[in-house]
Amino acid sequence: MAGQPSGGIIGVDFGNWTLDTSLGVYNGSAVGGAAVKTHIGTHSSVEIGDQAIEVGIPTQTEFNAQVLARGASLSYAPTQALQVKAFAGMAGAGYASTNVFYFEPQIPLGALSIDYALDAKKRMVLFTRALFSNQQTLLGGFLYRSKQLQTGFAVGTGSNQPHAEGLFRYAGQQWEIREQYLYSGNRFQLLTLPQFRISQEDRENLDVRWSPWKETAFTLGHHEYLNPATAGASTSSAAAASSFTRGSMDSAGGMFTLHRIGLGADAYESRFEGVYGSAASFFASERLNKTLSFNENYYVPLHSTNPASTSVVTASENLNRRLNLTEFATRANGQWSLNYGGGLHWDWTDVNLGYSTNFIPLAAGGGRFEQSMDVNGHINVGRLQFGISTYVQPNGKLLYAYEIKSFYFHPLSSGKLSSPSMGASMEFPNFVVVGHVTQEGTGKPVADTPVLVGDETVYTDDTGAFSLHVTRKHAYKIHLVLDHQIDSQYFEQVSGPAEIVAGTEKAPGEAEFVVRIDPQRTSSTPKGGIMIVNPGVTLHSNR
Repeated sequence: MAGQPSGGIIGVDFGNWTLDTSLGVYNGSAVGGAAVKTHIGTHSSVEIGDQAIEVGIPTQTEFNAQVLARGASLSYAPTQALQVKAFAGMAGAGYASTNVFYFEPQIPLGALSIDYALDAKKRMVLFTRALFSNQQTLLGGFLYRSKQLQTGFAVGTGSNQPHAEGLFRYAGQQWEIREQYLYSGNRFQLLTLPQFRISQEDRENLDVRWSPWKETAFTLGHHEYLNPATAGASTSSAAAASSFTRGSMDSAGGMFTLHRIGLGADAYESRFEGVYGSAASFFASERLNKTLSFNENYYVPLHSTNPASTSVVTASENLNRRLNLTEFATRANGQWSLNYGGGLHWDWTDVNLGYSTNFIPLAAGGGRFEQSMDVNGHINVGRLQFGISTYVQPNGKLLYAYEIKSFYFHPLSSGKLSSPSMGASMEFPNFVVVGHVTQEGTGKPVADTPVLVGDETVYTDDTGAFSLHVTRKHAYKIHLVLDHQIDSQYFEQVSGPAEIVAGTEKAPGEAEFVVRIDPQRTSSTPKGGIMIVNPGVTLHSNR
């Protein structure tokens, strides 16, 4: 690509209406998009404007491919089991993620998706996806999901070429396995390849984590990447559009903690553009007490054009439940540098600032370690919510993304919604989502845990409980936000639902989450890895 896009979302919520606009910068030019959404009754919703059409396995995974489009879509759920969505408009080139949307219409597109749940808890789902344009896509498949297992497949034709994808995810007390496979033709890749995040996982991908004992873990991974053309998003030549470069990364590592002292190591190797790279990292950590801990990481490239090693010493202190401070001392190229970070966690804000050292598999000249700033968080000021995040791309580029939201209707204790600009109140149904977050084995409640329900974030109280009033009785996406320390420790989710249906005050929708201490993150600073923006998409003119 000729440049790196950065930007964000500005959203306004007018009760039953939601307006999302995207503003960003690409190659020095302002880019963006907009969409408006509303619900019609209790079974239907309409979205008009720029949007992403899902293709393939209906999960929030790397292979949940999407197509950029501009037009109108209608979603209809006549029963709890059946979900139908139809779209008509234009497909085109651009970028999409949770933080920026940029679109250029190119060809007419029609789309139809049907999901049918075979059981009341929606654990088994049959689905079909169809795209109608100058080339046709028709996929069908099956998905099964439970608290520990998620598996499924999709087969058919993608842009008139054979297409197949499979998914297997298992999360138990000792084992976590993530395996994904994608086989697609180059025309389908042109349809769904996300230029925004530079590369997407392709073909065989595997992650295995084994935790035989408490605070002990061993990991193994294999990832294959597909990179888009180096031309800009608006390029329509077939020669530029069909240019793809493949890369891969293998990793293995392990760690254990004994009497507050943690030790571990990781090894990486990458292949990209005919260049082989390998590197290793070693770390030691010590928790002096509940508030103070030290970590030392040593990063050394084994085969790379940048053979210099790097050492990072980190001191972290939790001043209280809401505030922690971190000091980073880095030695690279024979010189020391000092940086500061920390986190502030409150009902109205959640901000984290730090520095992470990641293995970059798609770096020019071979994979190597690079340090970058890591910022994420949000601040609520009245009706406004401001957010910011940074993302490290597989090629080492750092992207900044922002988010601004404004809520013009607010739920009151009476169950009514009021508009600051109107002064009057309007009657809306009042539904509730409740739940608990507890530790595995002990059942101890975990306080101050952020829970994301749809677009709203709530926090657990001292008993591990949370609740949220919503205006519609339908299924909301729900998950725990575990990217920062909680009570001086990092946690990882063991079990919990991916979505929840809101209920009444007498029969609310309930979600039970179980977490456990993540020994690898609790005992060390962030090590080699990739922080990738959620899957985005692009579309060039098909050949």
